[in-house]
Amino acid sequence: MDEPVVYFKPGCPYGIRLRAALTLHRVPHRSVRFRDDEESAAQVRMVNDGNELSPTVHIAGRWLTNPGWREVRDAAPHRTTTGSWGTLWRPR
Repeated sequence: MDEPVVYFKPGCPYGIRLRAALTLHRVPHRSVRFRDDEESAAQVRMVNDGNELSPTVHIAGRWLTNPGWREVRDAAPHRTTTGSWGTLWRPR
């Protein structure tokens, strides 16, 4: 399953808002505090010209910096099989 990975800094209001919106709209995701994981922090810096920007999302081979929840939803491959997470939030 290729669910979004949200890299965030603790206390970042944008990271809090994105993760809350993804949860509210039932978009499955995994959150990683990149301050606790040097490898994750290095990845975030690599895709953001050396900056630790929060939130940064990795989904389906793409990197998104400070995206809205709809942008994350739309970047995810849509699933249509029974029990797949994509059926929870398919656009109406």
